[in-house]
Amino acid sequence: MPAKKKKGKKGKKGGKKKKKDEATLELEDKYQKTVNEIEALKDHLAIRKELSRKAHGMEDEMRNKMRETEKTLEEHKLDQRAINADMTRQYKTMQTEMGLRIHKLETDLLRTRQQLSTTEADLKRVTEEKERITKEKDQEIDTLNIKIDSMEKDYERILDETLDSLISKIDIAKDKWKDEATLVQVNNKHLLMEFGLNPLEL
Repeated sequence: MPAKKKKGKKGKKGGKKKKKDEATLELEDKYQKTVNEIEALKDHLAIRKELSRKAHGMEDEMRNKMRETEKTLEEHKLDQRAINADMTRQYKTMQTEMGLRIHKLETDLLRTRQQLSTTEADLKRVTEEKERITKEKDQEIDTLNIKIDSMEKDYERILDETLDSLISKIDIAKDKWKDEATLVQVNNKHLLMEFGLNPLEL
C-alpha cells in the first residue's frame, strides 16, 4: 500500500517538472532573442561608424586638393613676379595673360573651397547623425539590459515558487503517509487483540 502512494507522488512530481521545463525553455528563448537583437544593434552601429570613416576620408582628400591648388597658385604668383621684371617689354600682353590665369586659379580655388565647405557640412551632418544613432542605441541597450535583469528576476522567482511548491507537496505527502502508517498500526493492534495477542508482548 505505501508503494502505491509513493508511485502516485512520483507522477505528480514528473508533471510539475514538465511545467518547470516549459517555463525554463520559454525564458531561455526570450533571453536568446534579446541577445540576437543586441547583436543586430551592434552591427548597425558598425555600419554607421564605417560611413563616418569614409566621410573623414573625403574631408582629407578635399583638404589635400585645396593645398595643392594653393601651392599651384603660389607658384603662379612667383611666375608673375618674374614676368613683372620684364614688364617694359611685354607689359600689356603679360598683364592680360596673368589676369586670365589668376582669374582661373581663383575660380578653381573658390570651387575647391565650396566643395570643402559642402564636405564639411556633410561631415557635420554625418557626425551628428552618428551621435544621435549612438545615443539611441545606447538607450536601447540600456532598456534591453533592464529587460534582461527583469527576466532574470522573474526566472529566479519562478524557480523559488516551483521549489516551494515541491517542498509543500512533499510535506503534505509525508504527513499523509504518517497518518496512513498510524492507521495501519492501529488496525494491526486491533487484529492482534482479536486473536488474543498482546501487541506489547510481541
